[in-house]
Amino acid sequence: MIRRVRLHTAVVPMAAAFDHATRSRRSAASLLVEVELAGTRGWGEGAPREYVTGETLDGAVRAVQACDPGELAERIEWRDFDSAVASIAQLPLIGLVDGPSAAAAVEIALLDAVCRHFSRPLADVLRVLDPPARLRRDGPTSISLVIHLSRDVATVLEALPPRALAALRHVKIKVADPAGAVDRLTAARDRLPAGTRVSLDVNGAWTVEEAEKAAGELKGVGWVEEPLRPRSWPELARLRRATGLPVMLDESCTGPEDLRTAATSGAADHINVRLSKCGGFLAAARLALLADELGFGCQLGVHVAEVGPLWAAGRTLATAWSLWQTVEAGRADEWFPTPLTTPEFTVDRSLHRVGPLAGPGTGIEPTGELLRHTRCAATWEPDGGWRRNT
Repeated sequence: MIRRVRLHTAVVPMAAAFDHATRSRRSAASLLVEVELAGTRGWGEGAPREYVTGETLDGAVRAVQACDPGELAERIEWRDFDSAVASIAQLPLIGLVDGPSAAAAVEIALLDAVCRHFSRPLADVLRVLDPPARLRRDGPTSISLVIHLSRDVATVLEALPPRALAALRHVKIKVADPAGAVDRLTAARDRLPAGTRVSLDVNGAWTVEEAEKAAGELKGVGWVEEPLRPRSWPELARLRRATGLPVMLDESCTGPEDLRTAATSGAADHINVRLSKCGGFLAAARLALLADELGFGCQLGVHVAEVGPLWAAGRTLATAWSLWQTVEAGRADEWFPTPLTTPEFTVDRSLHRVGPLAGPGTGIEPTGELLRHTRCAATWEPDGGWRRNT
């Protein structure tokens, strides 16, 4: 059933940089997997970030090449939509493809291809997980405003029209040193409506001592995301016990093992679920369901500069389930002035909302602008296996 697989590396310049405490990004770097079936094709994306999962773009390409698409095809029941989805859901993709971002690209491509083949939206895939009725929804959802490190908090908020400011439900602020974090939180609190929640994202830059000292001045913060070095389980638990500071895990939590460790150690209150770091659409959804079961709050996050299939799959998860404390949508409209997908990336920034995408699969197709910035790194065909392009 799988006629061809192509691996593309996409490196797309960004119109503006995005900065946080440990990194600055000025271009997108994604792996695109193109799966061709009879009469249709699907697209998947992974965003390998070495500081998050240890993956590189070239390493992700090699990881997918180590997998045999013919073997995957034999494990998929193609007779109808439900059977195909159920069999894909049972594939141990993170075991077959080394690295969650590489696995995410393969999984999303397979799901997109199957959905298009059977003319079904990606949201229908979630039925295979049988989520509780209380978590299901269908329609637009609120998104957070993210203020990165090089932007002044007061300037950003004061530039918002009154209607947009009043519509804000959550603001996430990137911070570096603890003193600066207190100042940025204060600047936000002084300008936001009373009901707007604020979180701070440290990206693992603080020591335990710095975090404990700052905690007393961060009263009222919704949570602090990744305050310490990733997977500092005893230190995170100590920070929560000693200060009562709500903690969200991001780089520390990429799968169920991390989540269970956080639960048993008392290291966190919330987790940030991102499709690429968690291994894909279904993998991220499963992790969110487990987090909900264990009593954790969930943020649906994005990797900086997702170019298409990732943000579209995330948009589906955001608008199909209601368990998210907040949702990040990304800023592809600002970073890539020429659209990379059809339909193009859109966000209602006057109401800070996004709606579901229409059509089968993820609902998007790559444009010529995106393909102009891609390189086909390898091709697989049933009779010849993988062929590396030079």
